[in-house]
Amino acid sequence: MKKLVLLSLIVTTCFFGFSQTEHINTSNPKIKDTIKIIDLIKKSEAIEFTDPKRAIELYKEAYHLSLKSKYDEGAFKSTLYIGLVHSNIAQYDSALYYLDKSKVINKNINSELNDAKIFLNRANVFMFQGKIEKSIENHIDGIRILEKRKDSLRLGNAFANLSSVYQQLDDFDKQIEFLQKSLYVTPNNEIKSKGMTHCDLALPFLMKKDFKSSLFHLKKADSISKLIDDKILNFFVNRNWGEYYLFQDNYNSAIPYHERALKLAKTYNYSYYEHDIAIGLGDAYLNLDRYKEAEVYLIDALKLANEKRLFELSKKALFMLAAVQEGKGNYKAAFNYMTQHNHLKDSLISDKNITVVKELDTKYQTEKKDKEIVQQQLELEKSQAKTQTMTILIISLLLASILLWFVFQQRQKRIQQQLVAIQKEQEIRTLESLISGEEKERLRISQELHDGVNGDLSAIKFKLSSLLKMNNEVINEAVNMIDNSCKQVRAISHNLVPPSLKDFSLLEAVTNYCENMNTIHEPQILFQSVGASIDLNKKIEVNIFRIIQELVTNAIKHAEATVINVQISNQNNNLLITVEDNGKGYSDITDKKPGIGLENIQSRIDYLNANLEVETNKTGTYNTIEIDLNKLNDN
Repeated sequence: MKKLVLLSLIVTTCFFGFSQTEHINTSNPKIKDTIKIIDLIKKSEAIEFTDPKRAIELYKEAYHLSLKSKYDEGAFKSTLYIGLVHSNIAQYDSALYYLDKSKVINKNINSELNDAKIFLNRANVFMFQGKIEKSIENHIDGIRILEKRKDSLRLGNAFANLSSVYQQLDDFDKQIEFLQKSLYVTPNNEIKSKGMTHCDLALPFLMKKDFKSSLFHLKKADSISKLIDDKILNFFVNRNWGEYYLFQDNYNSAIPYHERALKLAKTYNYSYYEHDIAIGLGDAYLNLDRYKEAEVYLIDALKLANEKRLFELSKKALFMLAAVQEGKGNYKAAFNYMTQHNHLKDSLISDKNITVVKELDTKYQTEKKDKEIVQQQLELEKSQAKTQTMTILIISLLLASILLWFVFQQRQKRIQQQLVAIQKEQEIRTLESLISGEEKERLRISQELHDGVNGDLSAIKFKLSSLLKMNNEVINEAVNMIDNSCKQVRAISHNLVPPSLKDFSLLEAVTNYCENMNTIHEPQILFQSVGASIDLNKKIEVNIFRIIQELVTNAIKHAEATVINVQISNQNNNLLITVEDNGKGYSDITDKKPGIGLENIQSRIDYLNANLEVETNKTGTYNTIEIDLNKLNDN
């Protein structure tokens, strides 16, 4: 049985990420009406998921009172939130109607942030409807506003939502790339948003059958959900655990997670996911030959999907119900379900195709009537008229097919151009981040020179000033201090611009670096190179050297390690770099803010198009960097 992999859960992030907690200005002269509007909006927020119908009624009451009081902010918020509630319960046409109304109202307010909210929530609705091109256009408009405002949290949510476009195109590598960008720009104190993104990252890795990476992100999301006890994140974590086991045919493990997720979906009115999870449960029970339980969930899913006109979900449910009836030996019922499935499948064609078919039908009917008139007037030319009509029809069909192909190609080209534009913009920002990291690194070195060497030299000056009154022992002590200061200056200078890296190869530079560090630091630093020689341009070598340098520095300063192992391996043009220590490890979840060094490492990893994996625990930290040299040569 073909497994179900649902639409990415990322698209909900924007709805919750733009939560309805912004302060409402109460300086309007009609203060009583303003207070009542605020109260209505707060009451609606509290019941959006438990009683969406009542929430919409209260929002509408707030909207009409805002119009009466000429309170534009209240009218905007009310229509925007009505649109979000309609979207949450899969009423997408109504959602777009109210989002468009909020756009008109915002012309009076003239708020860029409000425009971004409208664009990005419209993008999500179009995503649910399968209108990829419109979704991309609205995503781009919203992202540009957020980048201009430097709104990190909402920008992270927008990247996560945009990644769903790539899922629709089955480009899971790009989906992963945008989700990782979302993790990068989202502030560290936004634990829930990072948990949602980790949860979403599990799905594309699952589709690529990279179960190790999928499991890694699921565990991350799971631990965060337990840490913050968030009901929404808890729902998504349970749902994705179910998908993880379902994808591996471990149906007995998948069922409990899907059942918990379905219970939460019904509790909070997650209509779209309620249908999808019911189909997933039906799939699991069907593969376990538990036809009775499968039939209950699939009939429920079919009913809900038909009510919401989610025809793709209806098609899946019908196909599985046919398999259930076949398994039970009810072949007539199986045939009926399969007939409905095939009929629905045939009817699911694009609006453009429907338009073309209607146009062809109109032409055909017109030509048919003309032919009948000609036949009545010219009986002798009946055969010729029929042949001519068929020729025109065939030519029309041929031209229509060519037109459809051309429109499709142009549409795909526009989508690709828009995606490339987004990619280029983000690459530029990554390079800017790299430059910023370099400046911070220079500042760090300056501080080390000031705090370390300058302090020692001041002490030496004091010692030397006492020579007239002291003995030779003090002079020797001052000389030793000068020697130590010189070593520090030399080590810092070599770390800043290693002479061996300028004049020799990467391997020689790393060898000299490890030997120099061994002379001034306690941890024993071991370096080993394996495989073929490495021939890279200096710019790439500098970035690789800086990554190794930063990882070793982190281990020396923070890990309390006694041994640090550095290895570079070049096998089949695949460069593998490992930096391993036996220190105390670290936690990236509880860190409030990443250090300059870690930011610098990530910037260089992105620049090299490399892959960094970190495994850390109480027994040490293991960093692995993998670089495809063929891709570097292509660039």
